Order: sequence, then structure tokens, then C-alpha cells
Amino acid sequence: MTGAADPLLPPVPEVPEGERLGAVLADGREVTGVLYRARHDGWDGLWRARESWELTPLLGDTGGAGMAALLSALRRRLDQEAPGTDSACVVTWPSRDMPVARTLLGHGLVPYTVLGVRGPEPVVPAPAAGVTVRPATEADIGELLELWLAELRYSALVGPGRVPEDAAGRLGNELRRALQSGDPVWLAESTGVAAGLAVCGRPAPAPRRLAAGRWGQVGTVSVAATARGTGIGRALMAVVHRDLLARGARGTFLFYSPHNALASVFWHRQGYRPLWTTWEVRPAAALR
Repeated sequence: MTGAADPLLPPVPEVPEGERLGAVLADGREVTGVLYRARHDGWDGLWRARESWELTPLLGDTGGAGMAALLSALRRRLDQEAPGTDSACVVTWPSRDMPVARTLLGHGLVPYTVLGVRGPEPVVPAPAAGVTVRPATEADIGELLELWLAELRYSALVGPGRVPEDAAGRLGNELRRALQSGDPVWLAESTGVAAGLAVCGRPAPAPRRLAAGRWGQVGTVSVAATARGTGIGRALMAVVHRDLLARGARGTFLFYSPHNALASVFWHRQGYRPLWTTWEVRPAAALR
């Protein structure tokens, strides 16, 4: 990585298994990468291209030049295939590394999703008149599903989300799984009417892109369109953050779309900052 160091990055990121790609720079230095071809037909298919070519670059100190050489090697590799229209080339890279970001843009990739992190900062109470936040139950699934579908439809307008015909069934199954397994699921009510939800993951050992420790994941958060701007989101997240930190999380993380004018502003105000940015070009054949 080049650019400013980030203390929340893992010191040695885990390298996934996959096909090795290599390239040689003009000065003779070599770079490699791992290419993983994935197909997303199930749960991930709500947010991702059906076929993806996911590149993990191993650049050493070569920075943007190394990334450019490796993307050119990936372009040549794709020439051996016939990626469909529902496909993508994907590179996830530290958000603060601006020199490499310039190279990614030059090859046609754009920021698609961001992994944001928040440390164990004190949670400031966020009261909202007439609002209560409580653990959800299976009796709430109808209202929870309506809120989650609204979030997915909005995400499909400005980010990676999509709304297939069976979206309600997929989301309903995930809600039941979360509730039955004891994952934190919260419902915000305004004067007794369902107005927001948060579906989270219990603190667990860090995934490979985070520093060591136990992290809580904020999965899906949705506030009804008619209730936005009334403080419900802030009140909901104050409860969520207190709960996850009390369960032993060193911090929390989430994924959001930088193109979502509501989410990107809201999460920054909640204390989150970009750690990793996932860059994509769709379809994969559009890689330059």
C-alpha cells in the first residue's frame, strides 16, 4: 500500500486462494495478484453482479504503476473469456491510498461500496420525541420486511442493490434466520408505528480486512421515507452502538454506497470513516 497508513488496517492482509496473475514493470520490478472468479446467484446476488472477477493485488511498493501493470494483465486474461453483461471486475483497496485510486479510475473502475469503521467512541444519547427502540421479534416480520424492501429498492437506484422477483422471500428468510439465531435485530417505532430497523451481527473475530479483535457488524439499517429527518436514525444507532460495544466489540463496521446521498452523509456523522473501497467496472469486458 502507498499513501497514508491506516492503523485499523490489518498488518498483513490474508491472501485468498485463486489464479495467480503476474506483470513486469518497465523498470524490471514484478507484481502479482490473485484472481478469483465468483458467481453470485443467492443472497449475495441482491447486491453483486452474477459473475465477478475479483482481483487481490500484491503490489509491494510499486503503487499506481504496479496496479496499472496488473490491471493490464487482467485485461489480457479477460480477452480469453467471454464475460456476460451481468458481470464485473472487482478490486478492493485501502480507501486512503489516493495514488492507486487515480490508476483505478483510469482503467474504468469506479468506487462501488465502502467498508466503513467506527471505533469504541462514547455513544451520545440521541433522544427523539415519541420514538422507542426495542428488540424485534418474529411477530414484527411483516413490518421489518416492508422497511427492508424499501431500503433495497432505494439502494438499487443509487448503488449495488437489485430487486429480483423473489427479493421479499430472500429477505424474509434472512430475517427469520437472524431472529432465530439471536442476532441483534432492532425495531424503531414512532408513536407506535414501525419507522426503522437495524439488522446486525454479534461481535466476532475480525474478518480479514480489519485489525485484530472482535467487531460488530451493522448490516442493514432502514428508516421509513416519511420519517427521515426526525431523529429516528440517530436514536436507533445510539441503541445499536451501545449494545454492540456492551457485547465486547472493539468497534463496528458496515458497508455503504458512496453514491447514496443519504447513507454516505449519515454514516460519516455517526463516526464512521472509509477503510476499504471496492472498485468495480460493469460489465467486466469494459475494463480498460
